[in-house]
Amino acid sequence: MNRTPLPALVTALRTLGSYGDRLSPADATPEQLAVVAQAVEEARRLVAAAHRPPSTSDCPDHPPGPLDPTDGLCLLCRGRRHRAAAQAANTPLTDVARTLADHGETEAVRRHGARDVARAQAAAGRGTHKYPPNTRRPYDEELSR
Repeated sequence: MNRTPLPALVTALRTLGSYGDRLSPADATPEQLAVVAQAVEEARRLVAAAHRPPSTSDCPDHPPGPLDPTDGLCLLCRGRRHRAAAQAANTPLTDVARTLADHGETEAVRRHGARDVARAQAAAGRGTHKYPPNTRRPYDEELSR
């Protein structure tokens, strides 16, 4: 039994119970019946989800998601945490510029990430493109005719 959907199931059943107290056969409107039907379908869906085997990841966001073989946690959430940590790193621009000068752009991107390399290039007055903005390439004149 999968216990993940049980809190939502309790809420759906309480909603249905509140309609049972307010509805009477004499004054039930089609809109009220549609809302009750929707709540019944939601409760059925949650019961079916509770009958499934428990998730292997115990992750509320990705219940059937894959597991990370290193720690047994949700692999999808691990990727999200990893990206957030990498974005928060913000390597000092001097380190990135030194790596750019010593090892080139490809290695700097591998070590520090594209975002930090672009920041370092912009801070140094260089663009992220291969040609400086004032340089005209030979084929530019052909295209401008």
